[in-house]
Amino acid sequence: MVDVAEARLIARTRLDGEPMHRLAEERGVSVRQLYRHRSAAEQHLIAHLRRQLQAL
Repeated sequence: MVDVAEARLIARTRLDGEPMHRLAEERGVSVRQLYRHRSAAEQHLIAHLRRQLQAL
């Protein structure tokens, strides 16, 4: 399952096109760290969606 913070990160950067450097600054982390966090969030989302598809 993806938590709210992970979903917001994915939405703001992938769907809304917000620059990673802006969010990194807002969160007080490095851009590199935020990229890693987003990658992990996307992996959580993929795993969740696969489980949902297998349940069909």
